[in-house]
Amino acid sequence: MTLANWHRLWPFLFTVGILIVLVFTIFFAMTFTVDDVYVRVRVYGWTVRKVALADIAWADQKVVFWNEHYTSSLSPRRVVRLRRRTGLIPNFIITPEDPRDFLCSLEIRGIEVRAS
Repeated sequence: MTLANWHRLWPFLFTVGILIVLVFTIFFAMTFTVDDVYVRVRVYGWTVRKVALADIAWADQKVVFWNEHYTSSLSPRRVVRLRRRTGLIPNFIITPEDPRDFLCSLEIRGIEVRAS
């Protein structure tokens, strides 16, 4: 390939670069926090999704078919399901670093935690 034809690779290189940033964001920059009002999904520190604690009926560590996913891991051991009282898709799936600690922090705030 000659130097004059390198401009044809820019769309490919741009797409590969976007995919690398997306994968990095999903697996390394996504965090999950619990505060006094919300469970927050954060990317690079910015809240991209939040679920009110008052809207959570219960939580467990099980995956079912129809979910809203915000996952940063492929490990089924890290899955936490939040069952919401409202919404078209009531199951909200996240994958915090330490699921047991996350469930304990939900339980401290009055959310029922069910055994899996």
